[in-house]
Amino acid sequence: MILAIKSNHPSFKTVKLNKGYNIIVADRINDVANGKLKSRNGAGKTTLIEIIHFCLGARVGKGSIFRNENLKGWSFTIDIEIKKEKYSFERFVDSPLKIYIVDGSVDKIGEEYKYDKKQHNYYFTVSNFNKYMLEKMYGLIQKGENSYYPSFRELISYSIRRGVDGFSNPFDFFGKQKAHSRQICNAYFLNLNLDYAAEFQKIKDKKKGIENYKSAAKTGVLGELNLNIGELSTEVFSRQKETDELKRQLDSFKVLPQYQEISTEVNSYTNQIHELTNELITQERLINRYEASIETEEIDLSIEDIKRVYEEAGVLFGDRINKTLDEVMGFHKEILVNRKNYLSEELLRLKRQVCEIQNKIQTMDGKRAELMKILETHGALEEYVLLQDRYATSKTLLEDAKKRLESIQYIEDSKSHLKIENQELLIKSRQDYNERVSLREKAISLFKSNTEFLYPHAGTLTVDLKETGYDFDVEIKNSRSQGVGYMKVFCYDMVIAELGMERNFFPDFLIHDSTIFDGVDERQVARALMLAKIKCEEVGLQYISLINSDMIPYREFDEDFSKEFDKSIVLKISDEQETGGLLGIRF
Repeated sequence: MILAIKSNHPSFKTVKLNKGYNIIVADRINDVANGKLKSRNGAGKTTLIEIIHFCLGARVGKGSIFRNENLKGWSFTIDIEIKKEKYSFERFVDSPLKIYIVDGSVDKIGEEYKYDKKQHNYYFTVSNFNKYMLEKMYGLIQKGENSYYPSFRELISYSIRRGVDGFSNPFDFFGKQKAHSRQICNAYFLNLNLDYAAEFQKIKDKKKGIENYKSAAKTGVLGELNLNIGELSTEVFSRQKETDELKRQLDSFKVLPQYQEISTEVNSYTNQIHELTNELITQERLINRYEASIETEEIDLSIEDIKRVYEEAGVLFGDRINKTLDEVMGFHKEILVNRKNYLSEELLRLKRQVCEIQNKIQTMDGKRAELMKILETHGALEEYVLLQDRYATSKTLLEDAKKRLESIQYIEDSKSHLKIENQELLIKSRQDYNERVSLREKAISLFKSNTEFLYPHAGTLTVDLKETGYDFDVEIKNSRSQGVGYMKVFCYDMVIAELGMERNFFPDFLIHDSTIFDGVDERQVARALMLAKIKCEEVGLQYISLINSDMIPYREFDEDFSKEFDKSIVLKISDEQETGGLLGIRF
């Protein structure tokens, strides 16, 4: 239980608390209706809630009151008793990362603390403090970040709710509380299996991861990613075939260092052969013409034809022609013989040249053929490098396609495995759920009796097990009003406090700000305050109510309870004067 809240600043009003029932009353006089401006801290009810959280390891956010310049140099101390051992923890506004262990408490603590040479005192880091308090108050060992086990800060926030959000739903202490936090915390309070609650959340996360991956793929965040298994399988097959062919070509490829020189030589032979072939054709054409000329020269002229020619010449030239026919015939034959001899010699020369050209062509063609065989079985280094690059690229694309196919197959398989895993977990958790029926019935019975104390009709607490894990709900007839909604929270808090006290793993205190009574009928406010007093006496709970003076339903109290209530007031604060509030200053 909380014994006291103190500060190093003299203006602070020390809050001393008793075992059992405690009332802190705030008088609200300073308001806008009277033309007076409200200060941030006012009387200090909300500030006291924040101070208790501050002393118990809460994070100091940007909008926190502990970042205010007016609190520089301040520290706050909580005296607390946990399982009959007393501790004092002090935290400075100027150095909120350390929670100091006031002398006399160190010997009760393990080895998680450190020593501050400047302050000459021992301290916890905030994370180690929360780790220690989780085990000390709730009997839980802090696990890894993804264990989905409740933290100390989550659990304690149900015992010290704050803000309107903290009272909006019995199962949530924060308006934007995550689903797994809600499930795991309430599973702890209602004696359900935490391991199963954590496993349900892990399955949820896996399903969410799959859906997020598929959504990202569809929107193009992951690039052009095909989610069709059939099309990806075809792509893998095609790329495998292409890669295998390139690999085969690489394995059979022989690099020839002189490839370019030989290739040039082959081209040279080819050009020479073309030139010789052209020359050969020309020579063969000359041979054909010479042979035809020889055949023409062998044709004999008849004597009658020659005579006729000469007679005609005599008519034309007269006596100028003195040659005899024999002379003419002899001269003509001599010319034919000479021409025939010339043509024969030319034919022999040309045929020899043709033979030489043919031999050259045959020789060059043979050498070219040998070189071509070398080029056919070998390749240039540049070609080999290009082939290697093609193979490497093809192999990369193949591996990428395989990975994409494996990923999509894994996702599809995972969906099936998750369904099976979820069903197996549901079977195991259902068996465990049924075995804990007496514990569950105890919680349901307590909620029923609590609501019956406040209302004519009993409320219901539902603790169900669905495919997504544990599910919780409460209902009170005619619960549409805000006031009834707050009383759901009140009754549920009483349930988890009593269950926690029974198993000796609970802070053994419960704090309610006046927010929980906003909009609640006076009769129900009175009945709630009376119920809290009864629980304090029955189970040893410490109840702390911070209530505005104008909310106290004295008219609904009987005489005895009215006296008990007034005796339980441990502190009165007011916003009437500058020094009337909890801090003793106003800003």
